[in-house]
Amino acid sequence: MNKRFGLIALFLFFAHCLFSQIHFTWNDNVQKTYEQIASLRISEGRASIVVLKKSDPNNLIYALLESYADFDQLFLNEDPDDFKRLYPQFDQRIDFLKKGPKGSPFYLYSLAISHLHRAVISIRFEKNFQAAMDFRKAYVLLKENRTLFPDFTPNELYFGLINTVIGTIPKGYMWLVNLFGMTGSISEGNAMVLKYINEKTTVSTYFKSDALFMYPYLVMNFEGNEKKAFDFLAQAPYDFRKNHLHAYMAANLYLTHQSSGRALEVVNQLDQSPEYLTIPFWHYEKGYAYLNQLNYERAEQEFTLFTKKFKGKFYVKDAYEKLSWVAYLQGDMKTAIFYRNELVRKGSLVTEADKLASENATLGIWPNALLLKARLLSDGGYQREAIRVLSGKTSNDFDSQADRTEFAYRLARVYDLLEEDELASRYYQSAIDKGRNLPAYFASRAALQLGLLSEKKGDYSKAVGYYTECLDMDGHAFKNALDQKALSGIQRCKKRG
Repeated sequence: MNKRFGLIALFLFFAHCLFSQIHFTWNDNVQKTYEQIASLRISEGRASIVVLKKSDPNNLIYALLESYADFDQLFLNEDPDDFKRLYPQFDQRIDFLKKGPKGSPFYLYSLAISHLHRAVISIRFEKNFQAAMDFRKAYVLLKENRTLFPDFTPNELYFGLINTVIGTIPKGYMWLVNLFGMTGSISEGNAMVLKYINEKTTVSTYFKSDALFMYPYLVMNFEGNEKKAFDFLAQAPYDFRKNHLHAYMAANLYLTHQSSGRALEVVNQLDQSPEYLTIPFWHYEKGYAYLNQLNYERAEQEFTLFTKKFKGKFYVKDAYEKLSWVAYLQGDMKTAIFYRNELVRKGSLVTEADKLASENATLGIWPNALLLKARLLSDGGYQREAIRVLSGKTSNDFDSQADRTEFAYRLARVYDLLEEDELASRYYQSAIDKGRNLPAYFASRAALQLGLLSEKKGDYSKAVGYYTECLDMDGHAFKNALDQKALSGIQRCKKRG
């Protein structure tokens, strides 16, 4: 009898030892918690992690979930107090994850995602060298994990993302790629992400929310295929009301691709439950949408709320510029100058939009009111209204070469968006001829658009010529962003031609 109890006790002891070993286990409770965080119910997700840790404290998968929560919070809100508290935890978490079992596909994968999270947050807080180190580390870890565990499809998701990004590194950052020996391809990278989305295996469901978030961005920004991206948004199983991260992505893409009305719908129908992360950026997006409608009162309201509630630096200068435009277009120069002074004092010069706002303020001149109205309407998708604003005008109605260049570009852009390609091409070429040597971005963007139009017609040689012309223009705002799109275009054309 004593011997039997002794064997049972020994069995229970070994069972306890096995269970108490550090491990990676993905189960239904983990999936539920991931979904909470991935939809930006951050406080709910953090509470779930606390509960789960009590029942299984040695499951390292919770460290990965914590990395997601910290990343989302820091990326979207840029709160410096949160940064001081949460950023050091990336380092602690990485050290903790290194203790995990190397025989698990989650070992290298979790480390890679943690490094990638820290890389993006480092860029957000202007720690660029740290970002470069972490980005390379994530690339190396995922590459190794793909070799060790080829059937672990989450590898494809993030390795695909990194491949696409590397494939279009702007000239200003090519030193990073050359230094670290990284290679990438847009088509291969995007195909990896789409393959993960379409996989039917159990493991392919784990990070589906991540894939649905990133794929439309990749298609829109790197393939340059607006229709494909918007078709995907319409057909994929999104719930923009309940998943705030997906809503953030969709509103972003709609706003930047002439669909301000749709962006406003997405933001206004969000579930307002308190479990969701409070994001001042919603006010920024609504401000843009209302400004594109020339609804000055609502635009001022929303941009003001953003500048008051947002504690970070990204897009602050841009928001103050838009507030100055609202006042300027209503003839209130005193308020317009006040907002311009705020623009100079606050924010940072990391984003292209903030750089342009700063450059505009430094020049000390105000945009032509008529061209500005046409631009805002066109950016919002209101092309017919923009045409009416420009109706009856010619280049001779504008005093400066910069305004004459913008006039040609604005007409080209409107006709392009109305799919009147011949008129668009004519005015784009006029914008290049007039503004090739000016610091404004209109000529460079016109060259990019002519490349896209030529590519659409299947004239890949001509398209490459225009893309190269875009790359050759220096010293303008949006240089890196336009270069990235031009490089993407050249890659596509060389592959197809």
